[in-house]
Amino acid sequence: MPRFETAQAGSLEARTIAAHRAYVTALAAWERTVHLATCPACRSEHVSAEQQQRLCDAAEAEKERRRAAFRDLCDELGFVPTGHGIGLSVEGQSCCHGRSAS
Repeated sequence: MPRFETAQAGSLEARTIAAHRAYVTALAAWERTVHLATCPACRSEHVSAEQQQRLCDAAEAEKERRRAAFRDLCDELGFVPTGHGIGLSVEGQSCCHGRSAS
């Protein structure tokens, strides 16, 4: 399987790497949305259960749309690019990470 340290700007590999980053970002956003809808410590009392469900559904749909785009680009490319430092920043962690339950 090919492995490149840098991808040519605008190339199929670069677009695939960007799609992977977009998918990881959407995955983290979906996880945060579900967390905020279900965590007793973080859940907003000002958002109805129906609104929270719509937010979760929308975040999941976006995550799946980006996953499919990434998968399609990987299929076209013929491999999954690796070694490009795709990850989450500290701000992507849940808001009550490390808190003990009340």
